[in-house]
Amino acid sequence: MGLTPDEILNHEFTKKGSRAYVASEVDAFLDQINSDYEALIAARDQLTHENAALQAKVDELEAKREQVNQSIFVAQEAADRLKQDADAEVKKQLMHAQESATKIISDARTKAEAEATHLAQENADLVQEQNALRAEVENFKDSFLKLLTQQRTLLENDELAEAVHRLPMGEATTHRVASAETAATPAPEVAAEAVVAGEATTDAEQGPVVVFPEAERPDNN
Repeated sequence: MGLTPDEILNHEFTKKGSRAYVASEVDAFLDQINSDYEALIAARDQLTHENAALQAKVDELEAKREQVNQSIFVAQEAADRLKQDADAEVKKQLMHAQESATKIISDARTKAEAEATHLAQENADLVQEQNALRAEVENFKDSFLKLLTQQRTLLENDELAEAVHRLPMGEATTHRVASAETAATPAPEVAAEAVVAGEATTDAEQGPVVVFPEAERPDNN
């Protein structure tokens, strides 16, 4: 810039006489002032234009910043909502898993207790059956020993033959005796011999009959 405010204020023109200025100097000074002020006005307009452009860019950036902030806010809300939903789902799944695990454990415990009770009952039944079989074996052994004792007593006292003779006649002997009596009635001595012979034959065919005593069965009650 050619002139400063102080130069404009303190500029002095050459005077002609006591009061007149040289016209050419005044015109030259005014031309310089006009030129400088035109330059100032042009610079001001340029600056105003640049300022407007910069302000537009600032406004655009502010708008974008607001959009970004809004997007960040929305994204934050969505993230918070997703986190809450995820936490709720995790809690729900954990609760369901705990309930399922508790039910499985309870069912397994109930099944195990039922199986243990069943096995204990089976074991008790087996023990009872074993005791019953043992008692039956003992009774059979006692009966068999008693029978052996009786047979030995019969053999020692020579009572076996007498017991055999006291046995009832067999069916064949009875039928033979009845047929003989129907055909003819022989002398008493002959009939007696025939009967004795028939009994002897039948007894020889059948052999001695030994009656075993019945084993005493244990009382389960």
